[in-house]
Formats: sequence, structure tokens, C-alpha cells
Amino acid sequence: MTLLSLLLLACNGKTDVETGDGGTDSGTPPEWAPALICPGDASCPDNDGALLAGAASVVITPDCFESWQDLNADATWDDDEEPFLDCGCDRLCEGDEGWTASDEGEGDGVFQTVWMAGFQNSRPAQGVLDDLWARAIVFDQGGTRIALVSVDLIGVFRPDVLDARALVAGAGLEIDHLILSSTHAHEGPDTMGLWGPTAVISGVDADYMDQVKAGVLSAVQAAVADLRPVGTMKVGAVDVGSYSDKGVYNILTDLRDPIVIDETMGGAAFWDTEGQIIASLAHFGDHPESLADENLRITSDFAHTLRTTMESGSAWESRQRDGLGGTAIFINGAVGGMMTGLRVDVDDPDGNTWSEYTPERTAVMGTLMGEMALDAIENGEVVKDPKLRLVGSTFRVPVENWGFQVLFLTEIIARELFDYDTESAIDETNTPSVETEVNLFRVGPLSLLTCPGELFPEVNIGGYDGSHTGHPDAWLVDPKNPNPPDLSAAPAGPYLRERVGGEHVWLVGLGNDQLGYFLPEYDFVLHPTSPWFDEAEGDHYEETNSLGPQTVPLYEAAADQLLEWAAANQP
Repeated sequence: MTLLSLLLLACNGKTDVETGDGGTDSGTPPEWAPALICPGDASCPDNDGALLAGAASVVITPDCFESWQDLNADATWDDDEEPFLDCGCDRLCEGDEGWTASDEGEGDGVFQTVWMAGFQNSRPAQGVLDDLWARAIVFDQGGTRIALVSVDLIGVFRPDVLDARALVAGAGLEIDHLILSSTHAHEGPDTMGLWGPTAVISGVDADYMDQVKAGVLSAVQAAVADLRPVGTMKVGAVDVGSYSDKGVYNILTDLRDPIVIDETMGGAAFWDTEGQIIASLAHFGDHPESLADENLRITSDFAHTLRTTMESGSAWESRQRDGLGGTAIFINGAVGGMMTGLRVDVDDPDGNTWSEYTPERTAVMGTLMGEMALDAIENGEVVKDPKLRLVGSTFRVPVENWGFQVLFLTEIIARELFDYDTESAIDETNTPSVETEVNLFRVGPLSLLTCPGELFPEVNIGGYDGSHTGHPDAWLVDPKNPNPPDLSAAPAGPYLRERVGGEHVWLVGLGNDQLGYFLPEYDFVLHPTSPWFDEAEGDHYEETNSLGPQTVPLYEAAADQLLEWAAANQP
């Protein structure tokens, strides 16, 4: 489908929100404009004056669940053979160190579970390795106030994002827009419904989702209370491949051809007029799943030590480094395709190599990333008089994946569907759609473009010429791949990052939604006899967890429409 066709589709309500009063008397349709414009809308009329910023973090670790015994060590609970420990929310039974009295759920015969997301079904958490967080930074300038929040979760659907926005609006914080992104942590609770006890039973706990939304509100409230004039803003980037002879392969790899890795670690920081740090931000595309599917303890994975390094510094035997203080926030990037710390041997500065999927290996990985983010900030440019700008619009994507159709229709995934006849059978001419959104947020020279899922890096940066393989000796396509991508059909540039424009562009993965993998259309290959449920030969797992091949073209069309309007209407 061509870009022109997609934009015409947008005018028919498929990819955007109509604005205007219906056109002129001559029948000319109104000029398209984003649904959200700041500054420009009545709620955010200007961005005059100095920039203010405030930041805060709030724990969103589940506060009530029980543990169990994995007798066969397969990280999957067998309710017939493996007992749970009926010790209540605090996981302490009488006789355990620290037990003082029975608490909620203790001895009631009911397994209070947290179903862990990201790998197999029936993976109840046994404990907590480190906390999960909602981390917020709020920017205020003139009549415009924007909140950016990152949560340590596998993903948050847009309806839950809208709920969080409603809570924030009801609190009277004068927030014009909330951008909510997920770090995509694979060792936290199921927040989507895909990782319950079975494939057809949701693992979402409504009470926990309320806890998450309340945590987002609390983080935004605390960030608003912390608002201070920004005296200094710095933004920069480093090439993570330049830190090791192994290139990027010291911290991550790409598990799908073509090998395209975004090597850029972005960093930004804000200090007040007294020189005190407000917040630091790191941006990189990587799956937080480095402890793999056998881990049964809740953790934010590498994001934990990435952030603690930015805040408090690092300490190796061979060297030490100071942190910045303040609140550190990790924003994940284009993680599809698939960016991961699995199958990576991590070398640390003391000469150790970490191969086993242990907390120590994950801590090393996150610490190295945190140091890279600090380098990006330290060597970055100082920004004078940064301005806030934001535009946003909605668009719709058809649910072509048969498996997802079932999950939506049975409300295993609770989500409103659009654009189909509910009285007729679903087929190629009667396919439901979901509504999502794209935002373009700018703070000075830093541009953040949200993507409501796991974008393949090649959509963002290209790399079909072998320029982003992460190491000079890495192949672009595995010569043993039985079903390799046809690179002659790959799209030509300019690619998305270039179309956004500017030196500092962050693709905010899982921004305001989580619709699975966003694959380039040319490389979308389905199994010939059981499409959507089994993967085609070669590297085609991601198709089974994608809405369909129209997802990327529709997303790019909506993003381009937003970018073109912003270029024509904002300084």
C-alpha cells in the first residue's frame, strides 16, 4: 500500500482524528491537524518563559503475592504436583525469620499469584530481586505542562494509559498530556493478559493494574511538586559498539536477520539554577530479559543498575565513577527484530566474563549501560533556552492476526474493537481494528517519537546495506538461514529517524500502548499452513506476535502526517 493510499485512508477515519468544522461551503474538506497541539490548544496556549522540570520515582512492585516450590526446576508451576506456600502477602509463615503475625491471605488455601510476563505461561513469581518503578519527569513552560513516565512493565495497553491520564487529570495537576512508556521488563507481572496460568486465561490482576495507575499518579504528583527552573540541559549520544572489541555484542545481540542494531545510547540531563540535578534520562533499544525464562523473582532487569549507576555511580575493582544524583529514567527504544541481552557473554572492566544468566551478569550489563549514558551526558551539548512542543494523533490498525482476534473477542485481552460488523464473521473483508496513537514530543533539540509497540530498528534507521550490524565482522544475513529476507525488496530511505530530523532523536518504544512487534512489510512471512500460530521456517517468530503486515505502513503514515504538520506549523 502506498503512502498516498494510507493518507487517503486517514481522511476516512482509519488513521487519525478529524478536526475542523466539516469544511467550507464548497465541500472542501478541512485542513488536517493533530488532535493534540501544545502549545496551541486552549489548555496549553503557549510555551513562553523559562523551562521548569521536576522528577520523581514511585515503587510499583506488587505488594501481595505468595511463593511456591519449583520441584522439577522448570520455572513452570504444576498445580497438581508443586505446592504453593500459603504464607500470605508478605510470604512469611509462622516460624520464618521476621514473621510476627498472620497477614492477608495466610492460611486461606488460595494461591495469591503474580503471573510473570514475557516468557512461558504458568510462571508465578517466587519473590523480589529488585523493585519495579514508575519514574516521572514533568516539564512546564508557560501554559504547557507535559509528563513523561516510564514504568518497569512488559507493556501497558492504551485503555490503561487513558485511565492513568484520567487519574492525573482528576488530581488537578494541570498536566496537558501524559506520555507513558514501558521498559518492557520480562520479569514483572502480566499486564496484558498473555501470560496467565494457561494461554487462554489472562494473568492480569485488576487490583495490581490499579496499583500501577495509582503509582503513575503519585510519581507525577511528586514530580509536579519538584518543579524547578532549569538552569542547564545537556543532551548527547555515544556508540555502544565503541566500548568493546566485540562491538555491541558485549551487551546485546540481534536474533533475527537482517542484523540491524541501533548502536546509539542517548543521554539527557537537567539541572536547576542552583546547579542541583533534577533528572537524567537514558535511551537505548534492548529487551530487559537478561535473566531468561528460568528466573522467578520480580526485577526490572538491567534497567535497575543502569539507573542506579546514573544516580549513584559505579565501583569496579579497577575503577570507580560518580553518578549524577537525582532521578534516573530509562526509556526503551526500538527493541523488535530482536534486540536482546540473551546469548551474550559480558566482559567487565576487571577482566571477568559473565555468561550464565545470573543477577550478577545482569548487574554488570546494566552498570556498563549506565556508564555509557553518563558518557553521553558528560560529552553532550549544553542547550540554551529549550522549548517544549508536542503534537499527537490517533490512528487505527487492523487486527489481522487470527490468534489476537480470538484474544480480543474473548476478552482475554480487554480492548475495544472498531471498523467491523459484529453480526458477521470476521474475514479479510470484515477485520476489526484497534485504536492507538503516536506523539511527537520535543524538548529543545531532543525529539521523542512514540511507537505503540516493538519497532524493528531497520524501520527507524535502515541498515540494509550492512552499516548497522554492530561489528565489522558480523553478517547482515546468516548464510545458513533457510528462509532469508529478500533485501532487494527492502524499502529505501530516508528512514524514520531521518524523517524526524535533528541530531537527537529518540524512538520511544512501547509508547502509550503495546501492540506487539512492528515488522517491515517486505519481511513479514507467515507459516504456509498454520499462519499466526506457528512461525515460518527461519527467523519469523515475531510475526506470530504482531497485529499484521499493515501495522508498520499505517504507523509510518500516521507518524509522517504528524511530522509534516509539525514541520509546517511549529518553529
